[in-house]
Amino acid sequence: MKGLSWLLQLLTGIALVLFVTYHFVVTHITGSLAYEEVLQRLMSLKVFYVIFLLIVVFHAFNGLKVISEEYGFKWSRIFYVVMVVAVAYGLYSLF
Repeated sequence: MKGLSWLLQLLTGIALVLFVTYHFVVTHITGSLAYEEVLQRLMSLKVFYVIFLLIVVFHAFNGLKVISEEYGFKWSRIFYVVMVVAVAYGLYSLF
């Protein structure tokens, strides 16, 4: 399972680079926009931000899990509970 964790960490890391680049281009480089126009663009990309949130949370918690397992800490169900709570809070703040 350790190999799968590292593979998923690598893939989500690559996805994060692509997502952050796209977000930066859409919000900062596409010209000088008024606040309302920026807000409208961000609201039209909700699916993008939901996927982005899921990838960020998984990447962060998987990274913490892998590092702590290397130091001998054994994860229990609390890891998964905290990850689900983080996703739920993020989704709540998006909507």
